[in-house]
Amino acid sequence: MPAIPVTRVRRGAPRPHAGSIRIELASSDDWTALCQLEDASFPGDRISARSWRALLVSLSATVTVARESSSSGSSGRIVGAAVVLQRAGTSVARLYSIAIAAHMRGRGVSAALLEDATQRMRDAGAAVLRLETRVDNMAAQNLFVRSGFVQRGRKMAYYEDGEDALLYQKSLWNLGASERDAALSAPYYGQTLDFTCGPCALLMAMAALDPATPLDRAAEIRVWREATTVFMAAGHGGCGPHGLALAAERRGFRTTVYAPGGKAMFIESVRDVRKKEVIELVEADFRSELASTQSRMVSTSMTAAQLVDCLHQGRVPVVLISLWRLHGEKGPHWVVVTGFDGHVFRILDPMVAPVAGYPPHDHHGGRIPPHHPIRPTAANRRGRHLQGVLNWLPII
Repeated sequence: MPAIPVTRVRRGAPRPHAGSIRIELASSDDWTALCQLEDASFPGDRISARSWRALLVSLSATVTVARESSSSGSSGRIVGAAVVLQRAGTSVARLYSIAIAAHMRGRGVSAALLEDATQRMRDAGAAVLRLETRVDNMAAQNLFVRSGFVQRGRKMAYYEDGEDALLYQKSLWNLGASERDAALSAPYYGQTLDFTCGPCALLMAMAALDPATPLDRAAEIRVWREATTVFMAAGHGGCGPHGLALAAERRGFRTTVYAPGGKAMFIESVRDVRKKEVIELVEADFRSELASTQSRMVSTSMTAAQLVDCLHQGRVPVVLISLWRLHGEKGPHWVVVTGFDGHVFRILDPMVAPVAGYPPHDHHGGRIPPHHPIRPTAANRRGRHLQGVLNWLPII
């Protein structure tokens, strides 16, 4: 798989800050100073010494400190700290705590720590940074709003003294670093049935190129009826790439399908011999019909670099990924790739509705690091290109 140029900040490197403060990763020896800062900053809901020691060695925690520079060359006193949590395999990070020494408040230290934490999570591939703050903490709320966070809810009696918490989150998609590809204009339409992620993803992709494309339940079910390929262990079947490509072709779009040749897809997950025969028959029929159109079928894998090129050529990728990557469930799942910001692919997930308050370009459900293996499908609306891509990530 070819390399994609990606700018990353070396996690162990200190990040300078204007004046005599520098932002850097905390060390395991900092737990005593962090406890002292915590005790001085909060009257309650404090992080204990035991928890600090655990956080400093945890693979899912990033602890950064604002440290005063020392003329003697020593490490310097800690005057601020931030803790961000992100579990492996998830696209959501949480700002767990941010604390500033009293004599340094109002001097931009909290904003610097927040900016640093945001960038570290973006570098780590997180899609969203979330946090909670007290209803009566107006200074913190103002800081978060200035930093691009939007309020998404409220938790009643969240803190130990009974105070409510306001919930905020920020999209980490770097719009300024991405090109204004056609895919970014894709509108959101959420699936109304468990088995229609493919039809919904295809509808969103077609609507990015033709705004007259209907986005409603009738269209969703109609595409599903045309494109259904596979049996599930129970319930209704889903849609494969060739059936979706045919549905797009019938609506005036040109497709290129990148999918493994030979054996029918998903066949290994089906035990019933009769169901296997039906799947093979349906896919063979889809392939035969698709071969009679102007769409193309490619029996080789699509690389991440090729996917980026497709975006820049004005195509709209429809991608099949592992559901585990986004939702912690096993199974294939269709999404729309809407952009690439140099770090990750941006997607529209039909299972995840946009958050109220986000601008249109942020109505996206998640991010996928480009280094994952890709076995892609791919949709030209008479001069415009709809590229559907099968991106098969290994199911964990």
